[in-house]
Amino acid sequence: MRYLHIITKTLLPACILVTISTSCKKMLEIDPPLDTISTVQIFSSDKHAEGALTGIYSRMINGEGMSMFINTPYKAFAGGLSTLLGGMSSDEMTQVSGITSAREIEQNKLMIITSTGTAELWSSAYKIIYAANAVIEGIAASTSKDLRDSTRKQITGEAKFIRAFSFFYLTNFFGDVPLVLTVDFNKTWQMARTPQRQVYDQIIADLKDAQAVLPTDYSVGNGERIRPNKWAATALLARVYLFTRDYDNAMKAATEVINQNSIFQLEPDLNNVFLYQSREAIWQLKQTQENSTLRNATPEAYCMLPIIPYKGPAGARITAVLRNAFEGGDKRYDVWLDSTNNSTNPSIPDVLSWYPSKYKIGQSNAVMGMPGEYYMALRLAEQYLIRAEANALGASGGAAAAIDDLNMIRHRAGIDDLPETLNGDALKAAIAKERQTELFAEWGHRWFDLKRTGKASEVLSQIGNKQPWEGDYQLLYPIPPNEIQNNSKLIQNIGYR
Repeated sequence: MRYLHIITKTLLPACILVTISTSCKKMLEIDPPLDTISTVQIFSSDKHAEGALTGIYSRMINGEGMSMFINTPYKAFAGGLSTLLGGMSSDEMTQVSGITSAREIEQNKLMIITSTGTAELWSSAYKIIYAANAVIEGIAASTSKDLRDSTRKQITGEAKFIRAFSFFYLTNFFGDVPLVLTVDFNKTWQMARTPQRQVYDQIIADLKDAQAVLPTDYSVGNGERIRPNKWAATALLARVYLFTRDYDNAMKAATEVINQNSIFQLEPDLNNVFLYQSREAIWQLKQTQENSTLRNATPEAYCMLPIIPYKGPAGARITAVLRNAFEGGDKRYDVWLDSTNNSTNPSIPDVLSWYPSKYKIGQSNAVMGMPGEYYMALRLAEQYLIRAEANALGASGGAAAAIDDLNMIRHRAGIDDLPETLNGDALKAAIAKERQTELFAEWGHRWFDLKRTGKASEVLSQIGNKQPWEGDYQLLYPIPPNEIQNNSKLIQNIGYR
């Protein structure tokens, strides 16, 4: 893998950790590590180990450099790129600005020569995995008495959660991927692709390890839900179990999270779901609030919302397919979608176009230094939907329990209950529809759902701008060609030319 070849060949793990820790101070008010310390010194104290870890979180949401925050959604899988690419590849979004080869992705006609946008997803995820591996190995190697056992366990657990989270997105976008679990150059530079089932097994193992050592509250993040705890690991486990068709365990894990009702609740007001103090949040990423351009907007909203509300063009447009999926009176349509007439741009027809507005703070209304919205990575509503699907597909709760969970989501949206007699294919369709209208424009959920349920070809091949449908090979992104060029053991996904 080319980026690993370069990093491991030229830089010590210490330098990587220093780089990713330079903008973490404002996140948790801790001093970043000095840029002259060695690997052992980085993990010589609780403070230094914390600095290395929080630097990874900062890099996930803020991108590579202080001047590049506004480009993060186009460069980082955890800063908006998963949402944008998944939205275009599925039936959610069109006309996304800022993405290289956006038209080819939107039309499902991506070729190797036009795969720059998807290559950013690959490289950004592996950089985070490498950094997580450096933390895990650095803590394991440290013999310092000033690095407490409790800190060792907590930070190692968080790093394993980050690694699992990153591999989940890699394998769902690319399929079989190299399972990199070390910073040792001799072991990584010529790695072949690992079968997806083995990748999932490692994800599950990492999440179980994290689940066993992470706290049950949010004290580590000073009350903010910006550091994953036991319930974040459990929530991601529930999702992974669903994707691997382990429906009993998916149901049990989702239930564990849902039952923590002193911590988590569905927000009755849809306007509050994505706020930094949302009771629905299981894990959020906290963007910098010190950049004079970004201010307190999430990078994704900064790029997607119109600069001039209701008149300027939006950075991403919602498709008619998605808008038509909402039932009449669905509050999500009113609160989480908005429109602009594009009147400030003479090159765009003066007609309404729609865009996602789950996040309300963008270029037009962001302010400096004030919390508002954090970037939602895991939330409670998904757990109800996971449990509903698991019960509908064989877990012990059965169809009746599945319908009850769906109706919890529908109650908040202000739409009628589903009938208690719903079952079979009709119940599966209801689950798919509820996931579509609840989780749209979030981390590529719709793209992954269409693929894992076998509905992608059937649904997407009927969309006008995806005609003619060139083949199901498009359901995996191409491995970046420079990675294959530098690693003879990597084999391209079938169908790309």
